[in-house]
Amino acid sequence: MPLPPRLPTRRALLVSFALTLGLAPAAQGTTLVARPLDAMIRDADAVALITTPGALDARARWVDGRIVTDLDVSVLETLRGDLPVGPLTLRLPGGTVGRITQHLPGAAAFTPNGTWIVLLRRLPDGAYTVFDLCLGQLPIALDPATRAPVVRPASTAGVTLLPDPRAHETVLDLVCRL
Repeated sequence: MPLPPRLPTRRALLVSFALTLGLAPAAQGTTLVARPLDAMIRDADAVALITTPGALDARARWVDGRIVTDLDVSVLETLRGDLPVGPLTLRLPGGTVGRITQHLPGAAAFTPNGTWIVLLRRLPDGAYTVFDLCLGQLPIALDPATRAPVVRPASTAGVTLLPDPRAHETVLDLVCRL
């Protein structure tokens, strides 16, 4: 008569579980609901055309157990809201303090000498942050043929976009309304 199969011991199960957790890659990613741009503009506290300097002035610090970075930009024009033209400090999630780095995939990211239209949310302490993470940051580029400014779609690298279940208007409806 064959012996019954041997069941793994509790210790073997715990060791295999610990190894599985240790070998699994860290989960990264952000999921956002892709809302219509007009709804995002309506919900933003301000909309502005901004530029970043050639050398970014960013200062990271701890706030409520998370790292945030304050980034100095220049407001060229306020398209909606009461934002004055001139210097503005944006508070962005993530950054590096000492040897600790926190990164939020899908957060707005700025480069030197860039121009963007940004949708902004006013924080309780009066600071501003980019509304809806990367979806609230629209890069401006010059058309190579005409040199006219062109608004590009938001960069959604590292982000999973879900359709807004409340959105009933199609892009065609929006274009026809313009």
